[in-house]
Amino acid sequence: MSEETFRWVVAGGVSLAAICTLVVAIAAIAVAVGLKKMQVRATATLDRAEPILETAGRVVKDAEPKLSVITSDAVDIVRISRLQAEHLSELITEFSGRARVEAARIDGTIEHSLEQIQTASVAVKDAVLTPVREFNGIFHGIKTAVKVYAFGRRSSVDLATQDEEMFI
Repeated sequence: MSEETFRWVVAGGVSLAAICTLVVAIAAIAVAVGLKKMQVRATATLDRAEPILETAGRVVKDAEPKLSVITSDAVDIVRISRLQAEHLSELITEFSGRARVEAARIDGTIEHSLEQIQTASVAVKDAVLTPVREFNGIFHGIKTAVKVYAFGRRSSVDLATQDEEMFI
């Protein structure tokens, strides 16, 4: 290769390097402009978000003790509710047992009372109906005797059956 060709190659390489450096510089400027725009946006966003974050931080700080009190109160309420539920369950069990005993006792008393009522009913029925039957028998006997002696004949079976059906 001749010296003049070599110089042309070196000059082309230097020109190419200069063009590349220029392209890189333009790209760096474009990135810097984009970053500047992004910084402006980020700063605006941070400026708007800062009061919100500060307020949120204060709210969290204010709410933290209240939330811990609420949490501990809720735990106490749950514990007391459990104890009351257990106590209520014991009362219901005890009441249920007593109610069963009383129901059995009342059932026995009612059964005994019904037996006594039935016995009394039979006794009253017998006490009332026996004299009535006896009186009815005596009355029919007297009636029949009067008919036989008065009219001289006996009544037919149909008439006797009719009289008994009227009595019943």
